[in-house]
Amino acid sequence: MLTPHGDPLGRIGDPDIGGQCVYVRELSTHLAKAGHDVRIYTRDRSEGKPTTEEYAPGATVIRVPCGPDGFIAKEDLLPYLPEFTHHVRAELDGTEILHSHYWDGGFVAGALREGHIWFHTTHSIGKLKQTALPDTAQYRYEDRIQIETDIYGKCTRVVALTETERTQIHELYGVPRDQIVVIPPGVNTATFVPRSDKRTLRRELQLPEDAAIVLSLGRLDERKGFDLYLDAAGRVLQEVDPGSVTFVLSAGDGSPQETAERRKLEEIVEAHSMSTDLIWLPVLPEEKLPDYYAAADVFVLPSRYEPFGIVMLEAMASGIPVIATMAGGPATVIEPGKTGLLVDPTNIESLSNAILTMTRFPKKRYAYGRSARAYVECRYSWEAIAERHFLAYEEARKEGGRDAR
Repeated sequence: MLTPHGDPLGRIGDPDIGGQCVYVRELSTHLAKAGHDVRIYTRDRSEGKPTTEEYAPGATVIRVPCGPDGFIAKEDLLPYLPEFTHHVRAELDGTEILHSHYWDGGFVAGALREGHIWFHTTHSIGKLKQTALPDTAQYRYEDRIQIETDIYGKCTRVVALTETERTQIHELYGVPRDQIVVIPPGVNTATFVPRSDKRTLRRELQLPEDAAIVLSLGRLDERKGFDLYLDAAGRVLQEVDPGSVTFVLSAGDGSPQETAERRKLEEIVEAHSMSTDLIWLPVLPEEKLPDYYAAADVFVLPSRYEPFGIVMLEAMASGIPVIATMAGGPATVIEPGKTGLLVDPTNIESLSNAILTMTRFPKKRYAYGRSARAYVECRYSWEAIAERHFLAYEEARKEGGRDAR
């Protein structure tokens, strides 16, 4: 596994530590549980973590030098990736299957590919992100898009998380559809479970016991749409009885990189005079996440664009309905009117109306939550997802790879 910017054992919510890290960690863990040897190469940020860390039997994180000490945003890693590549090359014997993640991992794999089967998971699509930017900022994605084009032209297989993403990669980059295999992310269905003791759980978490709890969480990043979430919350609170709905946001760790985004969100909270109806928590420790999901009534994923959204699966596994962006992967998972609702989050009226629907009708959200849990159990356990990856690796191996690409 090649994931330069995303340490799979990093603290979720720290800069550039998010769903991709969970994905790599869980996929690697369950491949290892099935008897395979998995090494995960990531950047050493020199934060005191060991160079080599076997975090599960057969699954080892290896942190390699890549640029100066400390955090470097993934957008700024390109000049340092040859150093990363040099250190990984020294550890390969030519028999490994390479599985790269994001464009930075793909850049490294492209330099190491000779003689290897090479799978690449994109996690997000540069051309789609570029079009979402103002014209004056689109140049920021030119290098990345060229790298992605090179990756798709040389790798053995591209792993798309959804059929929609497969179509987008095919149409935007000209990748043959038979080169793209669709394997969604998974969720730990033993960790994220519904709870019948919501009142007790809320008391322990110091959440209101009788209000409808609306939860959103993630990195403090403009692309995650928390400004849209808070604007919609402000509209909802104008329509409901005082104290009947409480919004919870878990985002941010106080780092300097977040200052501008935090200030913008604080201004929205002040403009709506909603501080008493909003509980803004820092990034939650992973061990506490299942409790907060289970204590909530509704989960909102307001991203402007979301390739997939592992948090969506975690919420569904916890038995709560999801209101999710229709831009990206959630549209292939959420069945509107059965497991949740899909909206354009940039349409604040649409988002607020969806929240009102879920908070006003407890029987409806309970039915949606039950359906969501059943759906995730059937399709998205990590054991099943790891097995699908292994079968795809083996199929590529039997075909002899595509080393001539």
